[in-house]
Amino acid sequence: MEKKQEGLRITWLSVWMNISLGALKCVVGFFAHSSALIADGLHSLVDLSTDVVALFGLKMAAKPRDDNHPYGHHRFSSLCSLFIGLALLGFCAGLIISSVHELIDGDATDPTWPALAAAAASLAAKEWLFLRTRSIARREKSRLLMANALHHRTDSLSSALVLVALIAILIAGPQLAFLDKLVGIILGGWLGVEAVKIIAQTCNDLLDAAPSREVINDIREHILPVPGAVGYHQFRARRVGDMIDVDLHLQVNGSLSVDEGHEIARRVRENILSRHSEVIDVLIHVEPDSEEHLRQYGVSDLDQSDKPVP
Repeated sequence: MEKKQEGLRITWLSVWMNISLGALKCVVGFFAHSSALIADGLHSLVDLSTDVVALFGLKMAAKPRDDNHPYGHHRFSSLCSLFIGLALLGFCAGLIISSVHELIDGDATDPTWPALAAAAASLAAKEWLFLRTRSIARREKSRLLMANALHHRTDSLSSALVLVALIAILIAGPQLAFLDKLVGIILGGWLGVEAVKIIAQTCNDLLDAAPSREVINDIREHILPVPGAVGYHQFRARRVGDMIDVDLHLQVNGSLSVDEGHEIARRVRENILSRHSEVIDVLIHVEPDSEEHLRQYGVSDLDQSDKPVP
């Protein structure tokens, strides 16, 4: 729960930072005669929408199960990640189109030095916010926070473009203003690729895609070490938002009572949940340790080779 609260805190900090930086850049850009800085300020204000979406996703994903959502609300984080990915892709497309038009038209600004200071402050603040959010996203294994972190990076890069343009114009004159348009095209393309990756990952999650093979094998390692677990088969795992749902068929000694078999399954479930905070639930079907199941359809303590599990 503390981890989730940390994600909420950094997102709320992003909200207030975007409000402050957006207002600062718009006001300074107006008085310093920098249309580029004004556009960057408006971009920061638009970023508020993705922060609100991230907050909504984190809040909804943390809600308990109810009658209408018996499996929980974790897919809200996937939906919100999809929205952020689409918003990021749209911004990148707009950045490329506007950069191409301005490069062709040869538009240039004649700003003053305060615009340079505002752009530098925005770059430092947004880059710090990106690094901090990315760190929390990796620690919490949250794709929603990682998507929002990448959107912070777009704002810092946008500020970097404005900074480069302002330095070039203030030092060498308007004839070098084309440099930031060229860099904008390159960065827009790179960030567009990252946005497509976010969208693809989110769509896979919504289609019940399995987590990586490394994660699956790590979870499987906590089944057979439990005393009484003879084998298992039909092991399956799927992503549910930022979480993972697991189910499997567990073989135990056929002479055990129902209560004894259930207790072994309970220990297997607790063993997985205690070692994998990202696993939301483990559904286990208990079966007798018949020769058919042990030899053909799964992995047992008699044969622990790492062969694929159906």
